[in-house]
Amino acid sequence: MKETKRIKIIIFGLIAIFLLGITFNAYAEKKTSQEHGYYTVYEEKSDKMLFRTAIDVYKGDRYLSSDNKLYEITKVDKTEKIAYAKYLRTEKLPEVDIEEISQAMAVAENTGEKRIAIYSTHSDESYLPSDGAASINGHGGIYKVDVALQKALEAKGVKVKIDRTLYLPHDAMAYARSRSGAVKLLKDFKPDLLLDVHRDAVPLEEYIRKIAGKNATGVRIVLGRTNPNLKANQQLAYRIKAMADKTYPNIIKDVFFGKGDFNQDLTPNSLLLEFGTYSHTRERAEVSASLIADILTKALYGSDEQKQVGAVTKTQKPLPGQNRAATTAIWILVGVVVVSAVGFMFLSTGGREMYHKFSKATRKEFASYLGKFKRKKGDRP
Repeated sequence: MKETKRIKIIIFGLIAIFLLGITFNAYAEKKTSQEHGYYTVYEEKSDKMLFRTAIDVYKGDRYLSSDNKLYEITKVDKTEKIAYAKYLRTEKLPEVDIEEISQAMAVAENTGEKRIAIYSTHSDESYLPSDGAASINGHGGIYKVDVALQKALEAKGVKVKIDRTLYLPHDAMAYARSRSGAVKLLKDFKPDLLLDVHRDAVPLEEYIRKIAGKNATGVRIVLGRTNPNLKANQQLAYRIKAMADKTYPNIIKDVFFGKGDFNQDLTPNSLLLEFGTYSHTRERAEVSASLIADILTKALYGSDEQKQVGAVTKTQKPLPGQNRAATTAIWILVGVVVVSAVGFMFLSTGGREMYHKFSKATRKEFASYLGKFKRKKGDRP
């Protein structure tokens, strides 16, 4: 009898441990799906929250708010994922005349072929309510946002090419892997504009919008502040925001100037766009993608003068010498990214994340990538 009771206690204990394990795994999966948290940035004088972002934040990064106030990050606590920024000035955006642009666009229809290329560095990014997961190991929901943008652009006479290459895993080397896809698009398709499409991983209220009577999302423009094309990228981003503020107010959430280049050093005609966040429906992001298509075509092709803003001309495509310089620079950039990523993961997770990110399979992939890159050194367009 006592033996039977002991067996029952053991069985109940095992069941309890099993259930606790399931709970812990679900919690860990939830944490992973939210991409390990996000940064909250406050104004240093007032402690007012300015914005949140899943992109790593560094001292020297800048932020242009929806009302065109420019801030610079002055302090970052990577353990707590909070940062502080000081107000610099209110930026004056370019003047845009919607009526004049609309008339110019009608004339511009027959001036030549218009081309925009799209890719997604973080191929897994998805929208939890619509896709069933925040991250899908394959072609995530972000590709449906790409398609919505493509269809809306094509309806306005723009030829669009989407790169559907997977650049997984979603780790510190993702931009190094997607760089080859960006180079191929520039070489083969010769676009006027190259877009890297993402979604954020912050609370949904950060991005919820009602635009033109439709449920939509805000859109963040991200610029690599350490890339040599920043001035041209910024001019184009400011032109797009000015256009958006007049046509679809509040759709451009902000402009973030982050450390790194996000492959924008390859061409002056490159932007990274974030359509909403993981915790709201993908359909909202698709609505915003269709509205952004209208803004992009007006900003890029509205008139001859506007084609010059952001260096959107055929003669300003990257020259062979520029691409060789980019090839040389990538070795330094890759080294900086790897060291920074390893250090951050070790400090913030006690080494567990570092082990996950640089598992045996990932190290093999990294070695294979570098080997392939070295063999082809000098062969980039």
